[in-house]
Amino acid sequence: MRLLSILISLLCLMPASSRTVANPLIEARVAVQNETQSGFTRAHSRVTLSAEESGRVASVNGDVGDRVDAETPFACLDNTYLKLELRTNQAEQQALQVDMAYYRKEVARYSKLVKKNSSSESQLDSAQRNLDKTRNQLKTLSIAEKILKEREQRLCISVPQGWQIIKRFVEPGQWVNGGEPVVEVGDYSRLVVPFALSATEFRALMQQQEQGLSVNLPDYQLALPAQLIRLSPAFDERSRKIHFELQLNEGLPTHRGGMRVELSLSIPTRSGAVVVPKQALQQRYEQYWMRRPDGSEIPVVYLGRVNGSDGDWVRVTSPQIKPGDQFQMIGE
Repeated sequence: MRLLSILISLLCLMPASSRTVANPLIEARVAVQNETQSGFTRAHSRVTLSAEESGRVASVNGDVGDRVDAETPFACLDNTYLKLELRTNQAEQQALQVDMAYYRKEVARYSKLVKKNSSSESQLDSAQRNLDKTRNQLKTLSIAEKILKEREQRLCISVPQGWQIIKRFVEPGQWVNGGEPVVEVGDYSRLVVPFALSATEFRALMQQQEQGLSVNLPDYQLALPAQLIRLSPAFDERSRKIHFELQLNEGLPTHRGGMRVELSLSIPTRSGAVVVPKQALQQRYEQYWMRRPDGSEIPVVYLGRVNGSDGDWVRVTSPQIKPGDQFQMIGE
């Protein structure tokens, strides 16, 4: 008994840094705050289609809000004059084909006469020149025919399959010049939402992306998965933020623009606070203390409890503490 008393007395006289740590250790976590960014849905792609040729609008198929079938052109210009040019071209080709047949026979006939010395070389050369000239003229007309047919196809303005009409600029009977807008369309099968975040907020977004991004539609009380797309590498000198878009294509209540979307991010607090269990704190004379594994104590500022956490966790701050530091559980 006397020996045990001596050991206890010696242990009490030892400095705190030399005592064995019997209390369990915890690790300080970074304190975060929730921030919500808002945006509005828009079409995944949106383009304005223009007329490639000048002419009078012969037909318009579709109105604002309609979903377009790619097999049916939205609008076509009058093709009367192009059809007449095609008929003229084809008639000229037929005439040249008759000439080619004639000159081909002449070349064959003069070739036989030259072999018999019954005709001069110049007559054969003249017949061959006429044949070659006619052949080249026929090739030129054939190319012109292809150009006319291509122009005829471009008289019709087609829209990608499934896209919707946002705005139409023409009516039947209206004259349009090449390059003038005809219709504005958008792809609303997938919606995107633009956002702009600071560097700290964007890092939080990247961390959340590892577990999967989600957004809220408050007007519909829905939570939907989202995908990060179109991340701009440019620097916005005015806002000093990173611009990107989130894509929504699952569970949408409707496919249209203007739906409000909220993106919630867990951002580290600007005060540099950390989160620890309440049992890691000890209060003495209105001052809170935390104890490191070596027994040294650090004064901290108590900032309050953490809402929604598992267990009794609190937020504290101190210039001597950073996330990842370990402390003893010393409270009750």
